[in-house]
Parts: sequence; C-alpha cells; structure tokens
Amino acid sequence: MNSTGRFARTLALLGLALFASGCMVQETRPLPKLTAVQATTEIPEEQLLDVGVRLFDPGIPKEIEDDPELAEKKGVWPDIRKAEARYLPNVLRQTLEGSGQWGAVRVIPPGVESMDVMVDGRIVESTGYRLELDVTVSDATGRRWFTKKYEQEADTASYREGPGRARDPYQNIYANVANDMLAFRQQLPREELVTVRRVNQLRFAQDLAPAAFKDYLQKDAKARDGKAGYKVVRLPAEGDPIVERVERIRERDQGMIDTVSEHYASFSEQIDEPYDAWRRTTYEEIEAEQRLRRQATTRKLLGAAAVLGGILAPSNCSTYDCARIDDAARTAAVAGGVMAVMSGFQKGKEAQMHTDALKEITSSFQTEAAPMVVDVEGRTLKLTGTAEAQYAEWRKLLHELYEEETGLVDQAAAEARPAGGAPAAAPAPASPQAQVVVAPPKEQT
Repeated sequence: MNSTGRFARTLALLGLALFASGCMVQETRPLPKLTAVQATTEIPEEQLLDVGVRLFDPGIPKEIEDDPELAEKKGVWPDIRKAEARYLPNVLRQTLEGSGQWGAVRVIPPGVESMDVMVDGRIVESTGYRLELDVTVSDATGRRWFTKKYEQEADTASYREGPGRARDPYQNIYANVANDMLAFRQQLPREELVTVRRVNQLRFAQDLAPAAFKDYLQKDAKARDGKAGYKVVRLPAEGDPIVERVERIRERDQGMIDTVSEHYASFSEQIDEPYDAWRRTTYEEIEAEQRLRRQATTRKLLGAAAVLGGILAPSNCSTYDCARIDDAARTAAVAGGVMAVMSGFQKGKEAQMHTDALKEITSSFQTEAAPMVVDVEGRTLKLTGTAEAQYAEWRKLLHELYEEETGLVDQAAAEARPAGGAPAAAPAPASPQAQVVVAPPKEQT
C-alpha cells in the first residue's frame, strides 16, 4: 500500500475514533442490596441499649463556606449540606429502628449526652452520584466502639420509577453501619451491657446534681479505644427519694428528646421528595457532565492529531493525479480535525449548561427545606431559636426544676447566675396534663 493509501486509512481510523467517542456511554449497574441484620429473639430489657444519632457534621471547610464561587467550583453547597446533616441521621435512625436490635433510637442535638450509645457522623462528600461518611460510635461508659469511613456510589435502581424508588440510593451504607454496631455489641458480655445502661443513668444524675452524685462514678481520663472511661464506684440505696426525683426528671428529659427527634423526622419527611429529586437529577447531571467532558477531551485530542497529521504528513507522490489525491486527503484531514476540535468545545459548553441546571435545582431545593413547628405536651414553656438551642435551654430548666422539687441547690450553678439570685421565669412544677407550647424552631437548612 502506497503512502496515500496508508494516510487515507489513518484518516478513516481517526473518523471512527471520533464517532465512537461521541457514542460511548458509561453504564452504571444497580448494586446488590444490603439489609440490616434483623433480631430473631427478644432482647432482655436490661441489655436493650438506647441509641442517639447526633446531627452530622456537615463537613463544610471554612474557605468554602466563606467563598460561594469556590463552593460552586468544588460542588459543595453549604445550605444543602446543613439540611443533609439533619436528613441523613434520620435515615440511619430508621435503619437501626427497623432492625429490632436496639431500644429507643433517636436523632438528637449535639448537646445530648444521656444515651446508652452515641453515633457521630461527618459528611465527607455527598452528591446524587456518591456519598462518603466518617462515623464514630461510642457508649455511655466512654468506650469507643469504632471509627470507620463508609463510601458508596449511588444505587441507580433507586432513581428509577417502580418499587426500587422506596429505597434510599445509599441504603447499603446505613445497613453496614447498623451491622457493624451490632457486631460490636454482640462482643460485649451481658454484664457490660448492663453497666452501660447503669452508667448512663448515673451520668445524668451526676450532671443534674453533682454534689449528690459525685462519688458514684469514677472517670479514667486515659481511657483508650475499646476501654471504658467511666466506672461505677457504688450504687444509690434502693428507694432513695433523691434518686426517684432524678428519675422522674430524666423521664421528662427523655420526653423532650423524643419531641426533638420527632421534629427532625418531620423535617426529613418534608424535604424527602424535593431532596430525592435533587439527588436523582444531580446524579444525571454529574454523569452527563463527566461523559461530555470525556467526549470533549477525546474529540479535541483526536481533532488536533488529525490537523497535525494533515499538515505534517510527508508526500511521496511523483505524478499529478497522486498529488491531487494527496492534497485532497490533507485538506479533508485538516477540515475534519477542525470540526472535531470545534465539536469538543461545543461539548464543553453543554457540560457547563448541565452545571448551571444543577445550580438551579440546588437553589430550588434550598427554598423547599423550610422550618417546622414543634408542639409538645408536658409543661408550659416558651423556647426559641433552633431545635438545638431549645434543647440547651430545656436542660437549664431541668436543673431549676430539680432545685425546686428537692430544695437542693448546685453551688456552682447558683454562683453562675446573675445577682438577685432566683432563676429567671422559673416555672412551677407541672402536672402531667399541663400543656407545653414550644416556639417554632428557626432551623437553618
């Protein structure tokens, strides 16, 4: 084959490569569906640990939060991350609750400590395409169960119409967290599980009445992973009236925690549909953008190669007809290469259009995630601010309630109060039928 024939074949191969680069689509297959291990026997009451899933750390670097342009470039939207920090813990709560392996499972503010088992999470990456979480689990004794990274690409079956839509696209992550928690709990002897519950009760009493309960627990400041940080030194006498009063206040605190958890559950239900649509469309936009950028790069490279080949390829023609064919091939190569480069730039513009569409969807989602009203029964109080701020105010009122019912005053708390002494607007003890009115929390989503 002469040089002209070889060159024509090269052009044909380049044309096929350009065609293929425009037609290749990366296929993402649905993932195997993992589930949390279900309880098959009833767990004894004294071993049934309550779980608190704290609001996640949204994982927003300060430089991104302070620079909207950098946030868009990195694909991190602070407002959505803050909403996800409330939404994702609720999905984990539902998974743990549905397994039947635990006692009460609640989503709680950062300030809550009175739970048998605590789950803390940080969002490393979250889009409709991929989720990565850092999760730490510990118990009331201060023992750290584990710290682990969980990551997964979206299960595309959840983005389709049909039965799969009821499943979260990252449900495998939550199932893995639940199963890892169960595996660790199963390693603990029965006595350890009972101790976890007992330490939790004593830590609440010690926080509420430090002077009365200071000698019941011993804290080891050097406790390491897998080792308890709190040890029970002695137990209160059976029928101790102070213990009974503290336990009644603890029940009221549990009721307030339930209310806050229900608020987060309602918030999640409210944003579930727009958030699901946002993730599904985000997946489509990211996948389309990545595909178009690959196509754009390939077309530019192949087009540039065709242009250079058409200009620099040597000519060995010695006749007029051969030279004409060779010139025509060169011209076709240059023209095809220029068209390929231009096509690459056009693909780049299409990718930017997808990015802009994603920004619009994100903005729409932010307006959907609205604050919610919380109503609880119990005691007439007016708490303002976010749900987290309301719970912090509630804990202050619990200390005041304890002082009213027992007549015992925590000296450190009393000294911290303003001159004049008495707690501001301290309410009288309420009967179980009293109505509590909690102001609408100003959630920042």
